[in-house]
Amino acid sequence: MDPLLSHVDLITRQRHRGELALRVVAALREMAGARRVSLYKVFHHPHDTLVGLAAVADGKGVRSFDDGLDLPADTTSIDELPHLRDHLNAGVGAGDAMPARKAPHQVFTLGRDRGAPLGLVDIEGAAPIEDYRRDLVEGLLVLMLNCLDMLDYSETDTLTGLLNRKTFDQFLIDILSSINSKGDGAISVDTSHPARRLAHPGVSQHWLGVVDVDHFKQINDRYGHLIGDEVLILIAHLMKSSFRFQDRLFRFGGEEFVVLLKPTELDNAERAFERFRRRMEAHSFPQVGQATVSIGFTRIGPHDNPAHILGQADEALYWAKGHGRNRTCSYPKLCAEGHLTPHVVNTEVDLF
Repeated sequence: MDPLLSHVDLITRQRHRGELALRVVAALREMAGARRVSLYKVFHHPHDTLVGLAAVADGKGVRSFDDGLDLPADTTSIDELPHLRDHLNAGVGAGDAMPARKAPHQVFTLGRDRGAPLGLVDIEGAAPIEDYRRDLVEGLLVLMLNCLDMLDYSETDTLTGLLNRKTFDQFLIDILSSINSKGDGAISVDTSHPARRLAHPGVSQHWLGVVDVDHFKQINDRYGHLIGDEVLILIAHLMKSSFRFQDRLFRFGGEEFVVLLKPTELDNAERAFERFRRRMEAHSFPQVGQATVSIGFTRIGPHDNPAHILGQADEALYWAKGHGRNRTCSYPKLCAEGHLTPHVVNTEVDLF
């Protein structure tokens, strides 16, 4: 098979973003005849632009620095990488060479023309890339964008734009695998992001919260399902603005949502869920007026299984529902206060 077609075949087979990135940088290095190809993720914030090295292909092979659960390793301000910063600031077209201190770099933008860039590809070589190789590079990046669009479509709830239940299952399994291999809190990355939720090393933990809209059936019965759907869409927008961009937001179906918080402490997790609950309580929904949510959340421990974690969060949620609704309840605190009885984890069960 032609080498280019072989790369296209391997790229289009990927169903995991990390594997997709590895296949793309490997193809780019071979097609561009480069010494090294680095793929950086770009994270936009009102106060700064962050870049994180996601994947590299060089003479040592291909390597990933992005587990998909947190920021890539060594994520930093783009000001720390002047050739990438200058590329973005100057609006440099794809394929235009950017000088560097040690070796010539050519930087390509991964993104659609009218959208914010998703990533930057830094191709290092001894000489500028020839025109025909530049065309191959641009074509492979378009192919990657198309693959990412397909992944977005398969992972997203069509109504709210949040992640769907199928994607949640894989995220939770990945978190449990990461905790068991590295230790809880080990993947937390220290960055200069000004809005970052900080946690002290050694005490940060992953958290899962179940969010349920109070009396949602009454909203549907009184105002109709179209208005009910509009409420769910607006709730999704409130969730996106309330949680950090590293937190994962899912719609489970109906009026139930799930949040996976990046590693943090119990008090920080509770503040994050309370912040969203208060914003919901203060928001005025068109025609409906006020709508509130009840939240139950729990930690994700190294010896937990998915069913046990969801069960704990549900118990905390049901306690909140049964004690006035419109409140945030922590499973660990409810157990410590004697309101709930902790259950022994069956470590042999690892399926949903």
